[in-house]
Amino acid sequence: MNYSLQMRCGLLSAIHFVVMIGTGTAQNTIGLRFTPNIISNPKVVNPSPARIYGERTFSFDAGFDYNHQFKKNWGISGGIDLGIVDWNHYFEAPANAFGTKKGTGIISDNSNGENYFYYGLSFQAIYRFSWGENTFRLSGRPNIRAYNNGRESDITTYAINRATPWNPNDPNAGPPDFRLSLPPVSPQLHTNLSLALGIERRVSDQMQLVLGIRKNWGLKPISDGTLLVQMYDQVYNGGFATRSNYIGLDLQLRYATKKPEIKYSRAEPLPSDKQGFRKAIFAEALGNSLLSLNYDMRLQRFKNDGLGIRAGLGLGQQFDNSFSDFNRFIAVPVTINYIFGAQRHGIETGVGITPQIALSNSGTSDQIKPLGFFNLGYRYQPLKDGLLFRATWAPHLDSGSIQYIWLGASIGYSFR
Repeated sequence: MNYSLQMRCGLLSAIHFVVMIGTGTAQNTIGLRFTPNIISNPKVVNPSPARIYGERTFSFDAGFDYNHQFKKNWGISGGIDLGIVDWNHYFEAPANAFGTKKGTGIISDNSNGENYFYYGLSFQAIYRFSWGENTFRLSGRPNIRAYNNGRESDITTYAINRATPWNPNDPNAGPPDFRLSLPPVSPQLHTNLSLALGIERRVSDQMQLVLGIRKNWGLKPISDGTLLVQMYDQVYNGGFATRSNYIGLDLQLRYATKKPEIKYSRAEPLPSDKQGFRKAIFAEALGNSLLSLNYDMRLQRFKNDGLGIRAGLGLGQQFDNSFSDFNRFIAVPVTINYIFGAQRHGIETGVGITPQIALSNSGTSDQIKPLGFFNLGYRYQPLKDGLLFRATWAPHLDSGSIQYIWLGASIGYSFR
């Protein structure tokens, strides 16, 4: 049985599981999850004097699940996942260590490999508990992934300071000075384990947000390759393994299939619900993309300050010159933010990720490039409904390097 047939059988089993548990009397919810994350750097074995490592890169994991919560604190869920694993490598060495041994200074290169796109199935155990006035959600799950990309070898070679250009097809040319060879993803099905802890925030009778942190472990590398370095007239053999380990934010939007017996009424508000949740829609120039339309919501009732979430859709930035065959991109900025200042004027901080989807104009495959952002700036948000203004400094991580000079400005409408 090939992996595609295995995934189809697993999907049918998950649907059957959902139907069976949906007949119970306990609380059931449908959830959407988005997890921007920092991928663990690849495992590098490098016995040479060169400096070679894999930098941490931003990727994302997302999913859809059906949760059956028992009368006590325990629950179970089954779901479908998809995501992107990105990786790169950094190489640095003295120029006079190679070829003709001529030249001074340091030679360096920072290169990205092929994104690994995956989809999979997961089964999850959930434990909900209260601490003070808050409800927390602890969950653990195995996840079986099928990688759609990465079915061909990924090979990178450099030949430095050669008297004549190095030709890989010439049997007398010898090995290159640097060779990184990753085999196709094998086996196609990979097992991962993850653990998440989050805090629940109710939005309405049937809707709630879960904000937390998720840690993922891949039981095996996605691809376990070889690394060769030839310098100072010696050949060094090592290894390079791409991995799916990460730690990241865990953002969930959950919808209850039945209304609870105790209603959440805005006609008779709770003491902490005098004005409901403060929301805003705004357009942003630069900032976490080039141009985007965004939805923002505070997660504490009747407050202008505190914790919030922002998501948008817009135009992305340009890729490096090596991606010149692509049009400008679709960008999806997602941010967790915190505002200091309970009145109209506040200081906004935030951290987030902006996946960018590059659409090909040359017949090659589309690409995804995620950027990680940090936000710090000024925010004017009225106490009643009205115009909102933002001005932010937005440094971001792009292919392993931090871009400090990047600003943004926004205008929109705030309401409750």
